[in-house]
Parts: sequence; C-alpha cells; structure tokens
Amino acid sequence: MGIVIPQGWRNDLPQTSASYQFKYSKDMVVAAERNGFDSVYAYDHFIPHYRYPRAGSFFECFTLLSAISLYTNKLKIGQIVTCNSYRNPALLAKMVATLDIITNGRTELGIGAGWY
Repeated sequence: MGIVIPQGWRNDLPQTSASYQFKYSKDMVVAAERNGFDSVYAYDHFIPHYRYPRAGSFFECFTLLSAISLYTNKLKIGQIVTCNSYRNPALLAKMVATLDIITNGRTELGIGAGWY
C-alpha cells in the first residue's frame, strides 16, 4: 500500500510558504512510514493538473524524492510514470541510479510513453 506525496500538482499543498509546504510533504511521508505504508510516489509532470493557475509551489519529482528519502528508512520511493521523452535516457538512468544509492536500493522506476 502506498501514497502519493503532496507536491502541488493537484493543488494539494497548504496555502503557506514554500518551506512549510515541503515540511508538510515530508511530514506526510514520515507518517506514512510510521503507519506501515510500503511506498511513496510523486508525479513527474511539468505543468499542474488544475485548470487555473494559482500561486504556490509545484515541486519537481526527482528533487522532491531525493529530499524526502533522507527522512525514511523502509519506504520504496518512486515516481508515477516518468515520460521517456522528458529527459535524455542517460541522464534519467544516472538520476535514478543516484537516487537508488541514496535510498539504499529502495528506488522504483516507472517509465512510460508520456501523457499525450
């Protein structure tokens, strides 16, 4: 059983400072691990899901995953399907391999053809 980390893609962060918004996401992940969840995931999108822009953060997937991974010990960490054309394949492989080292082998890679 896993959760999706609040990151701003679905307008799911509190209306407050960006540093508090990160703390909110981090605290959610820490609580998930403490309550027996198996995994946490973030969306790998560049534009938000909501139709009308609003002020607020929208955290980048791999940076967020790297940061929150330092606060967990057991959770598998991954993204909800990375688009294969967002990044050069060698760059993506290096990013995921580095995250896998940071997490001591807990990284999962979901890769697909993209949204449209």
